[in-house]
Amino acid sequence: METHFQNAPYKASLDANKEYWYCTCGQSETFPFCDGNHEGTGKTPIKFSEKIETDRWLCRCGRSGRKPYCDGSHQQGG
Repeated sequence: METHFQNAPYKASLDANKEYWYCTCGQSETFPFCDGNHEGTGKTPIKFSEKIETDRWLCRCGRSGRKPYCDGSHQQGG
């Protein structure tokens, strides 16, 4: 299955106190949000939420050490 990893973060407008699921397999059609396509991959999504309504940059390269949030790892190549 094709992965949807990209070498740039995704700006997400997040609602306060809403539960979100971040895709870790890269196969979600709604990437970087999980849509359940990880079934059978051995990967599990990361649950996260925000206390206030905010915009956040989410990792799309799959290399961030702060998933689901971007830490700039996409700029290091590889």
